Order: sequence, then C-alpha cells, then structure tokens
Amino acid sequence: MKAIILAAGLGKRLQDASNGLPKTMIRIGESSIIHRQIDSCLEIGIRDFVFVLGFKKEIVKEHILNKIGDLNPKFIINPIFDKTNTLYSLWLTKKEMNDDFIYFNADVVYDKKLLIKLTDDSQYSQLLVETKKCSEEEVKVIINDDMHILEIGKKLDVNRCAGEFIGIARFKKKVIIYVIKSLQTGVDQGYSNSFFEYAVNKLTDKHILLAVPTAGFNCLEIDFPEDLEKARKIFSKI
Repeated sequence: MKAIILAAGLGKRLQDASNGLPKTMIRIGESSIIHRQIDSCLEIGIRDFVFVLGFKKEIVKEHILNKIGDLNPKFIINPIFDKTNTLYSLWLTKKEMNDDFIYFNADVVYDKKLLIKLTDDSQYSQLLVETKKCSEEEVKVIINDDMHILEIGKKLDVNRCAGEFIGIARFKKKVIIYVIKSLQTGVDQGYSNSFFEYAVNKLTDKHILLAVPTAGFNCLEIDFPEDLEKARKIFSKI
C-alpha cells in the first residue's frame, strides 16, 4: 500500500503561528504534523510514500528526507500551488496510483489506530468521517443506513449530513481508474482550484465508498489557530 500526502498549500491562516513555515511542519509536541503522519504509516508497514509539495517546497522536502530519506520517497511539485487546490495536487499524482493508496491532507493529526481501521479487509474504498453536527464551511458527507457515502462536499444541507470528512481516505485499486477519470474531468472543466472531494463526489453514484467513523479516537484537521491550540492540548504528550 502507498501513502499519498498532499503538502503543497500555503496555510495562510496559520502563518503567524508557524512563523512562516508550511503548516505541515508545525510541531505538535515533539513531532511535526507531517512526521506524525509518516510515523503512523511506518507503524502499519507502509514504506512507499508520494508527497505533493508547493509552498517552500525545498524546506518541506528536506524535513521529510531527514525522516525517511533512506526510503527514497517520491516528490511531485505543484508549480501553481497558490492558484489550485487538492483536486489539482492529487491529479498530479495520477501516474503513482497503481495500487491501493491512503490519501492524506498534510494538516491532520489523529490517533494512529485510525489508520488500522482503513487497512482492514474491506473490499470497498473508505473515508474517515467525524460524525457530528457540521458547519457550512466543513467538507460534509451524506450517508445511508449502510454507511455508504451518497454525497460529499461543502455545499450540502447541514441537516442531512452525518459528519465531516477529516482528510484521510483509502482508495482500493479497483476504483483508481475512476478516481483518475474524475480528477481529469475536474481539471478539464476548470475546477483545479476545487477540493478533491469534487472528484470523489462523482464516484458515489456507481461505486460504494464507506464512511468509517472516527468515534472513540482523537482526530483534528488544523485550519485555524484555535485548532492548533486544541491539537497541542490533545496530542502533545502522545
């Protein structure tokens, strides 16, 4: 299995807190966010890494190589990271999608046990979802009684949504061709500045995508200074 980690973004809302560093390099306790993600992958046996870099790419690359340089991770550069979003960054990795992979936004801290939930024997692709009452700004999911995702995106009726997609997913090999086609459609239609969920949403009509609840495990996407403060309270000693 492969890890594809998107770490190209500016992280504008956390520039003061990060002293100008990319937010994936912000320390939570003794480790940076991206080092924590790498450690969790290593613990479940993942040794194949692909990183999409953009903002201060050389600094982030060096930071990653200091951790796993011996594994020869693959680096893909998004040259227009300031004009695009995760849909385009993930599209850039399409040639690396040759087997099951776990997708990460590089600003998520989480209990490592959550990755074990994504590496079970399920025959379906899976997305981690925090079940809760959502706000308008969050990437939300609508699911059915079998935990199949019916819709995903920001512009959904909050009253119909089961929770928030927290930026980590596993895609099975059998759906990868359709993931790539959906990403390509998004790029071709001018949605390069959209979140990758735009492409995932196109899969829900014909493919089963399971919502895997994060209940019982800590997990937090860090977008704002208050998220960082909360993450440090929860994870600093872990």
